[in-house]
Amino acid sequence: MPNDPDHTPSPRPEDARGDPRRAHGARDPRAPHGADNPHGHHTAPRSPQANAPARNDPAKTDLARTGPPPLSWPRALAHGLTSAFVLVLLLTLFMGLLGEVPFALLFFAGLVLPPALSAHHYARRPLPAPRPRDTRTAPEVLDYARAIQSLDYQPGPGSTEDDLADYQLALDVYDKSRTADSEDLDHVLAEGWSALTRLRTPNAEWNHGEGDAVLRLPRPEPGTMAVLALTSPALGLVRVRTRSGRGPWARLYEAGGPVCALLPLAAREEDSVRLELRLEGAWRLAVLGAHVIRRLTPAAPRLSGYGGDVLALENPEAERLSFRHTGPGPYQLRRLTPTLRPAEVVAEGMGEARLSLASPTGFLQIQTRGGWTLDGGESTTP
Repeated sequence: MPNDPDHTPSPRPEDARGDPRRAHGARDPRAPHGADNPHGHHTAPRSPQANAPARNDPAKTDLARTGPPPLSWPRALAHGLTSAFVLVLLLTLFMGLLGEVPFALLFFAGLVLPPALSAHHYARRPLPAPRPRDTRTAPEVLDYARAIQSLDYQPGPGSTEDDLADYQLALDVYDKSRTADSEDLDHVLAEGWSALTRLRTPNAEWNHGEGDAVLRLPRPEPGTMAVLALTSPALGLVRVRTRSGRGPWARLYEAGGPVCALLPLAAREEDSVRLELRLEGAWRLAVLGAHVIRRLTPAAPRLSGYGGDVLALENPEAERLSFRHTGPGPYQLRRLTPTLRPAEVVAEGMGEARLSLASPTGFLQIQTRGGWTLDGGESTTP
């Protein structure tokens, strides 16, 4: 991923710097494309209004925020006459059956309740505060936009239906994330990062399923290390275990969903991987070769992502690494051996954080359910 030193600007639809659809010649599958259209159909070009994401129309927003109509005199008189008629009818029917005290209480209630109900019904309700305009985009959205810009995948005649659906989902999530509320932003971005994870490996054989499952999947190369890519929108607890031979099941992943993670599979002599899934919801996974591991190098000193990942640190010039974590959940950075076996924990914590770490070399596993950035572009002394 190229280094983008511009951390603050807010991407706008008319600005190609922030709109991933215009970066690197990326084409929106919603726009007409001739040779790039896998089905060969000609689609009429859409207007900018048709292609633009759903936004609040000021006129519609004003109508939605006006609340109940003001109380007019004809409406008030009609309501008062109706209430008086009902009150007189009730007093006439029950005057002979009630004593003086119950009759007086009923008469008093008839004088108080109708006006109170009328005022409550036609009162103007408090309106929510308007959403501030021209606010700066959240850092998580900017990281997601840069991830789309750095995506090598381009829709074309060789794209499968799943690839096109994931590409469309990634673009739609970008539109939604720019207007999503802060409490919904993590869930919205999780879908987009899951789609980007799948698009980074378009030739992988993805397995679909739902609920608990026990699988045996072939390794890309027998006896070598691999990576398990797992995505799921499930909101409950997600457990993944692996097993070698007749040995015990070993925990590979255990956290609440949704999940978007690349998990290390240590090198073994076996030609397959045995997995046990425990979750409630749909899932997609694939066993990938070590070539999908992204590398932090002097030419690409900054990597961003969402959820769990496995990285190769190959930047000996950087004495320190800057790690930023976004989101309320926990995070952990663990060093891995050259065969992707777990080693010591480098850092861990909870919630948003900015850390400066000694720059290790080798493999590093990031375990989190939020967004993160690892930057080794600036060398600093401890």
